[in-house]
Amino acid sequence: MNLHPLRRADRAASRDEALETLDAAPFVVVSTADVDGMPYGVPLSFVRRGNTLYFHASSEGGHKTDCFRRDHRVCATAVTGVQAFFENGNFSTSYRSAMAFGRIREVTDPLEFKRALVDLCMKYVPEHKRDIGRAMEAEGPHTAVWALDIDALSGKKRSLPANGMKAAESGSAAGATRPADAAGSASAETEEN
Repeated sequence: MNLHPLRRADRAASRDEALETLDAAPFVVVSTADVDGMPYGVPLSFVRRGNTLYFHASSEGGHKTDCFRRDHRVCATAVTGVQAFFENGNFSTSYRSAMAFGRIREVTDPLEFKRALVDLCMKYVPEHKRDIGRAMEAEGPHTAVWALDIDALSGKKRSLPANGMKAAESGSAAGATRPADAAGSASAETEEN
């Protein structure tokens, strides 16, 4: 795999910061390609254990699992802390992002399977810790667990500047119109992560 260097190296996040972003994210978008080469991205709940991301799915399969079985190469992307702002007449956003690249595999080891499901439950519904065993008994036979073993990790960040004005504070939130004299002053920055 050939990772391109970030154009804005000053926004690069360290490996630890990228892992923190993954841990803070409520979900990731896992991207792959289907049999026709069409890109396919699906938002999934997940949990990280060490250098592996775990996802659960139906054991009955579907488009996502067909893609996973056909080509094990995937990318999981998380973004947190997104906030639009204006600074020096330009529009931008603050954010933290992480992209985990690797190969996905179906978890077949019973201990790893169980641990992943417990970890997922504890991430999303820790108040139901006592119900996990019963839920796994009932749903386990209908559940598949997939693991993304991270081969490469990329992270990027941009903080909200001290003098930046949040879009909502400026009265120009999404859907609002811009004054006629500002028509050419807003610029949106698009970058590869």
